[in-house]
Amino acid sequence: MKFQKKIGVPLYLQIKEHLLAKIDAGTWPDESMIPTEAELCQEYDVSKITIREAIRLLVRDGRVSRTPGKGTFITKKKFEQKLDRFFSFTRWALQNGLEPASRILKVETIPCDLHIARHLDIREGETATRVERLRLGSNEPLMLEVIWVPSSLCPDLHIHDLSNVPLNDILQNNYRLVLVRALESIEPQTADAYISKLLAIEKDVLLLHVEHTAYTSTGKIAYFATSSYRGDRVKFSIELKSS
Repeated sequence: MKFQKKIGVPLYLQIKEHLLAKIDAGTWPDESMIPTEAELCQEYDVSKITIREAIRLLVRDGRVSRTPGKGTFITKKKFEQKLDRFFSFTRWALQNGLEPASRILKVETIPCDLHIARHLDIREGETATRVERLRLGSNEPLMLEVIWVPSSLCPDLHIHDLSNVPLNDILQNNYRLVLVRALESIEPQTADAYISKLLAIEKDVLLLHVEHTAYTSTGKIAYFATSSYRGDRVKFSIELKSS
């Protein structure tokens, strides 16, 4: 796969795309180390600054990861999540051959600020249960999730097993809430210091930030959730059909 410089395109972008093509072609197996900066400088006849910027973009996109003192490695194959039904992390992890686990970071009942109140369609100052949890697959952190549930709809939610039982099951079995639809939005986002530490990624790695609002059969909002998925380990897919 020969590299040819193009006029008018920054060299670091050209090298990034060329390295990406080699990764997609299977030049290096998953989790294997790519050539060192010095070797890439010699191969492409460019400076270390150019190579480092190309590598930085590949790290940001989740295609490679850097280990200080060891080198730069091809990331593992991404897990696919299909956007065609209500999502259960536990079931999804098992379908991908992973051992699901949740680590509860915080559960609290607090008054809602205006932003969250609007998402829950309640008045500012009304209380909601806020659940912050880290979702893991075979001990690998994959997603940070924050959920807000109106206290008026689900009192004493904190007493339930939020680590091991899917939230939708708790709402249906314990609160008789039937979820019939949900709205989701997905945006790219970079990890801040807090999230990057929890997910064991570098701060400039892209996240898949999802906002999810679930509705009951009576039209009430059952919960609002934000989920930050590791962009280097998870990808979304959706099947489209003609009408």
